[in-house]
Amino acid sequence: MKEIQSPYKLRIILRATLLFVWTIFWLIPVFVMWLLRSQSIRRWLVHMHLKGVVSILSLKVKVVGELSTKRPLLLVANHASYADIFIIGSKLPVSFTPKREIRSWPVIGFMAVLADCVFVERKPSQMQEAREEMLEKLDMGKVVCIFPEGTTNDGLNVKPFKSGFFSLAENYNLPVQPVTISYTHINDQLIPDTLRDHVAWVGEATFFGHFLRLMGYQSITATMHFHPPQLLEDFEDRKALSGACQVMVQTQHAKTLADAR
Repeated sequence: MKEIQSPYKLRIILRATLLFVWTIFWLIPVFVMWLLRSQSIRRWLVHMHLKGVVSILSLKVKVVGELSTKRPLLLVANHASYADIFIIGSKLPVSFTPKREIRSWPVIGFMAVLADCVFVERKPSQMQEAREEMLEKLDMGKVVCIFPEGTTNDGLNVKPFKSGFFSLAENYNLPVQPVTISYTHINDQLIPDTLRDHVAWVGEATFFGHFLRLMGYQSITATMHFHPPQLLEDFEDRKALSGACQVMVQTQHAKTLADAR
């Protein structure tokens, strides 16, 4: 197997420049729509922006299965990298659920606000506030995406799903669609375990340092698998639903990585 080439500095500079220009081009109309409270146009603009990001970064995404056409919809996905957000958001307008601390990040926090995110604090005392905000978006017929692992994984193993936000499905017959995202190749070469953290954002890696390195690769290949939507009424409780979704995602992730070899 050929050795994966190191990230190119020139490619990083070119892509960073393109992303800056593309983001500025996006920010102005989105900010205007945010001021005017035009949610549908803003969500479409965010979706188009993420499609552009995926193209600029040359994220090659193979989609298996079908996204549910039912609305509202709760997506639950495994989470290895911020690239998961680019990939999912490029396929449909969706409200993500980042950690509350991201709201205070320079630039990125403001962009997350414009992108209709729900900021989540994992403390039980503050989860109710986030849950109510998610319900508001679902009541408007939106798609909300949660990452029930609660943090990023190492790209190889799916962590146990936390069942807290699966309680959203208790309010009405809300379809819950599991999604598996698996990163398989860098520069069209199979990702060795030693380079998993070049895509997966784990450990003490800073966001900007990790992102700059990722931009230096020619391409990243991923498979996105949409599983059949699940209904809470078919399970004993939300914990059983959460467990079933985890098994689907974990099994498919392992199969995708095995097939890539």
